[in-house]
Amino acid sequence: MTGRNERDEDERWMKRALELAELGLNATAPNPMVGCIIVLKGEMISEGWHKKYGDAHAEVIALAKIPHHTREQLSKATAYVTLEPCSHHGKTPPCSELLIERGVGRVVSAMVDPNSLVSGKGHKKLQQAGIDTLTGVLAKEARELNKKFIHLHNSELPYITLKWAESKDGFIDPEIDASIGRGSFPITSDEARVYVHTLRAVHRGILVGRKTIAVDDPSLNVRIVDGVSPIRIVIDPDLSLDMSCYKISSLKGETWLLHNRADGVVSKTDFIRYIKAPLHNLESTLKLIRHHGIHSVLIEGGAYTLVKFIESGLWNEAYVFSSSSNLTNGLNAPKIDGRIIEELDLDIDSLKIYTNQN
Repeated sequence: MTGRNERDEDERWMKRALELAELGLNATAPNPMVGCIIVLKGEMISEGWHKKYGDAHAEVIALAKIPHHTREQLSKATAYVTLEPCSHHGKTPPCSELLIERGVGRVVSAMVDPNSLVSGKGHKKLQQAGIDTLTGVLAKEARELNKKFIHLHNSELPYITLKWAESKDGFIDPEIDASIGRGSFPITSDEARVYVHTLRAVHRGILVGRKTIAVDDPSLNVRIVDGVSPIRIVIDPDLSLDMSCYKISSLKGETWLLHNRADGVVSKTDFIRYIKAPLHNLESTLKLIRHHGIHSVLIEGGAYTLVKFIESGLWNEAYVFSSSSNLTNGLNAPKIDGRIIEELDLDIDSLKIYTNQN
């Protein structure tokens, strides 16, 4: 098989490998999602994916399923992997060495690993062992799947996603200065809310300002879809919130309060973690969050907090949900200057997804 037919076949199997990789969504961070397919004589003989952080890699799982296949048999096989096989000892041994040891004849990968410990070294090791290698098959799709992982190897900051809902006429709330304890005011439909909970499930943290807690008393967890709830992060500079009054003080899951109180002395509870942060400097605060293990953050509000991130340019993606109805007045929604990468219809609402990349 040569030329276009071979490329079509490579893309067909890589597409399946990417589907497998996505099964590790929200479980592998800060490591990547990776899938592996092993094909012999046009038939898939094994598959595997990286299921969660610290577990066996996709290649290891796929090869472990076919211990009866000899080196001679595997010399005619192709391994399709969504990311360059690793070449260093981390939590698991190098996958490139395992592929060499088992005698796999050809390895096709979607993209080079952005991790400097691996980048290009895995492919080189395979080539030096006489294995036919090809990379770049469905590279765009692979980079999109692991965009957070790529970001983490190019930045000291977490991956930042902004999210808000606005009325058709551009308001984020019916009140300019919402009264404390009012409760949340839903703007969009149930389908949009399902999408929001899906977003929450794929982020390690969810961040809001103090006023959002005081006005809306949100739960900030994953309820409508399956998934792990993110760590709740609240910016409360003076620790003015009486946390015993709000849901997040007793709901399952961890809540962090970021403050800059001079004495830094606060009482601890079973549910709240107090972290002193340089709140005067948003970038430094984000670096601190990353240092504490938060690799991706969904910024849910309020308007003041969202605008701070936008004005600082400290965001990677933004999800802007628009209702089909008007509010006629209220608090203006944030304005964002980014490139639209996708537009979706959600029942009676719509969604625009922006990227901060040119």
